[in-house]
Amino acid sequence: MPTKKTVNPYAGFADRLQQACDAADIPGGRARVSTVAAHFGVSTESARQWLKGQSMPETSRLTDIAEELECSLDWLVLGRLPASGQLREPGAAYKSLTSEERAVIAAMRRLNARRRAALVQLLAEN
Repeated sequence: MPTKKTVNPYAGFADRLQQACDAADIPGGRARVSTVAAHFGVSTESARQWLKGQSMPETSRLTDIAEELECSLDWLVLGRLPASGQLREPGAAYKSLTSEERAVIAAMRRLNARRRAALVQLLAEN
């Protein structure tokens, strides 16, 4: 009886994440794992699993990753290229932010979920 080959449902995502990191000049290897972890506020183990095709981030984090790496969310998750056929998309919204606003976003991404929610609440009060 032939054996069924197991298909890794995350392999395509991992390949596209690696490509997006390459396009964004994020260094490879262990440096990539630690850079992705720090940049998106997750553990190095989570980043390693994403990059190895062992898991995928939650939807809200996928949106952040696609925005930050300037690629289509559709492409990152499903492999469908945007109409332009280009991997990278213009990051006009992010590029229009001041350096101070970018620093706040970067710092916020390093916070755990509870602290991030508290920061958003604090900012919303003003």
